[in-house]
Amino acid sequence: MNSLPTSVEQQLQLAAKVFKYSIEAIFVTDLKGCIQIVNSSFERITGYSAEEAVGQNPRILKSGKHPIEYYQEIWVSLEKNGQWQGEFINRRKNGELYFQRTTIATIKDKDEKPISYCAIFSDVTKVKEAERKLISDLKLARQLQKSVLSKPIKNEFIHIDGTYLPSAELAGDMYAWYQIDDHRYGVILFDIMGHGVASSLVSMSIRSLLRGIITSSIKPAKLFNELNHHMRVLYQQNEREQSYFFTAIYVLIDVKERIIEYSSAGHPPAFVIQEGGGVDLLDVGCPPIGLLPELIIETGTIPLKGRSQLFLYTDGLADSLGKNTKENIEKLKKLVVGLSDLNSTQLLERVFEETNSKDGQFEDDVTMVAITIN
Repeated sequence: MNSLPTSVEQQLQLAAKVFKYSIEAIFVTDLKGCIQIVNSSFERITGYSAEEAVGQNPRILKSGKHPIEYYQEIWVSLEKNGQWQGEFINRRKNGELYFQRTTIATIKDKDEKPISYCAIFSDVTKVKEAERKLISDLKLARQLQKSVLSKPIKNEFIHIDGTYLPSAELAGDMYAWYQIDDHRYGVILFDIMGHGVASSLVSMSIRSLLRGIITSSIKPAKLFNELNHHMRVLYQQNEREQSYFFTAIYVLIDVKERIIEYSSAGHPPAFVIQEGGGVDLLDVGCPPIGLLPELIIETGTIPLKGRSQLFLYTDGLADSLGKNTKENIEKLKKLVVGLSDLNSTQLLERVFEETNSKDGQFEDDVTMVAITIN
């Protein structure tokens, strides 16, 4: 095993080798910003040879993409903290723009007086291009996800509308509804556990099955069993260790018989606000879908009295009201009851206004569905 360098000469030789062979560009300037020395990676990244760069100011790399205030902040940081970290859009010798991630440090003598500045940077252009492509792809995927959400239904018997507010570029929340025949409607709202691309893909996978299952299976228990089977098949095909499950609530509405049949799979309880102000909680059901190989599913039925409002939501909405889940549900119920004379679209707008955070962002995905039955 080689011994550690002990003499000043050995340490200087080692430092020189690090400077020479570093894959990151390194250059040193005097206190006026005049370049004193550059390494080979500086030459490779910028296109300027050492002979061309030494004696110049780093402004030779300036692209014009940053305001003067940006550079002023760098000097303030160096004077105050002795260092600065950030990114530049700079220009190579051939005129090509590139992204540069940089650390600048003040070099001091034994008396702690600044004597020069050392900058270390790397070319992160490919990383930035990949990030831009990813952002573009995510925006496209988000548009696709929003495009498959059910459009509002409004007729003399029923008005169904929804609001979808993802906290990130992609979300695991989804809603869908279908008119099964001339007097029955199936409405589902579900929330995949987790966020991002994976949750969104699972959500889209479930969404692709819903029309066929809802319009043929109809009943809540059969629907949930079908979806649970689908999730278990995904588990078997998934080579990753992480498994996915989701909460859901499904409501079968019969506007002719004036009754709803429902089941809730570990989902926050929906509200039925009856004419006259009575409130029913939809809290009968089963554990979340995909969590267990087999589900024992309970269903509930609620007769409708006069004009009624149904309000379905994901836990992101309730959580935005505080830390106590039970209290949050009560707050939300009170809010919805107070707005139940509005139509579905108006109700969603007002609930959003009343629960939205100051910065316009929720910490979790938030999805709401309002149903007015006349």
